[in-house]
Amino acid sequence: MHSAFYITVDDGYLGIGLAQARRLRALWQIDVHVFIEGAGGVQRDEQGAGGVFVHRNLMRDLIPQGLPSTESWPRIVYGRIFAPYLLPQYDRLIYLDADIFPMVAAPELLQIELPGGLAAVQDASTIGSAPRSAGGMSRDDWLRSIGMHTQRYFNAGVMMLDQKKWAAVDFAAGLLAFMARHGQAAHTQDQDFLNCHFQDRWTEISPRFNYQKAHFNYGYERLFAPVFLHFSSFEKPWRQEAAPDTVHGQFFAPYRQMFAAAGIDHRDYLREHREAGIRRLRGELRRWLTRHGVRTGKERRLRQEWQRKSDSLYEGLRADARADRYADMRFTLDARPQPTLSFDGSYLRRSLDVSYAPIE
Repeated sequence: MHSAFYITVDDGYLGIGLAQARRLRALWQIDVHVFIEGAGGVQRDEQGAGGVFVHRNLMRDLIPQGLPSTESWPRIVYGRIFAPYLLPQYDRLIYLDADIFPMVAAPELLQIELPGGLAAVQDASTIGSAPRSAGGMSRDDWLRSIGMHTQRYFNAGVMMLDQKKWAAVDFAAGLLAFMARHGQAAHTQDQDFLNCHFQDRWTEISPRFNYQKAHFNYGYERLFAPVFLHFSSFEKPWRQEAAPDTVHGQFFAPYRQMFAAAGIDHRDYLREHREAGIRRLRGELRRWLTRHGVRTGKERRLRQEWQRKSDSLYEGLRADARADRYADMRFTLDARPQPTLSFDGSYLRRSLDVSYAPIE
């Protein structure tokens, strides 16, 4: 079976995508295709130096005009739907968001059957509740608002697909029709569309293959040792050095090493984060109080929210274990993890108990 990874980025994420691609190639020893949409002309890479193929602006005529986009959900995200049309030489394709750190190779993923043409991981942030973007709707109402009748909703940051089955679908027409009907309710636009299109037909794989930000604080990384670690929030570990007892601080150095291995200067992607003065002072005061044994109102609220989410995630994963939902593994979950969390004045934090493969 001939397989490859593909990544879609704009010019702002180009170095990040190339560094990720080089690491994927070194770990998995299969082709990696990076699709760039941005300034300049059209360029197709036929040679793939070192197994990494870099293409520019091949999807201009494939992605329909007029699709909704935002700063946090830019037009380039639609590329993950259309890039597979350009890769007919492969049987299996694995898509990765650019904010994913490849931890280890797991070639058994490529052997999973795809009767519906797609495998993915449940979206952890929507287990037991609707996303915040749904504006307080119940989970059932939110799902109905985007045309879904099933409860299973996946995160599209990692997808494995059957290229022939995928390419046989007119996704441009389907996407436009979905937006005409559900566009007002769809806030993660192409992900909502893909969930609607593939409902009851996608193959579910374990969180190993898309260990999302919504998993980080709950202690399941030893049960689901991450293959792909997904920084699926506004915080990105390459942007600034952070406290080492946080996941973003823990992975600042690995990202710097990944950039260096690809010949990319990590300093080009550093971004200073400045909080407003009053917010920063409040955070420092709360952190000081916590260090001196005083639990502030914000910390209490965050811990109550953590408990609610922990309950939902635990019950959801127990149900998945009983139903034997994951095509890649069977597991039992008899006890809830009890991770140690620290409060930094603004958020609850912890680091992950994980290891990743070094690259020489």
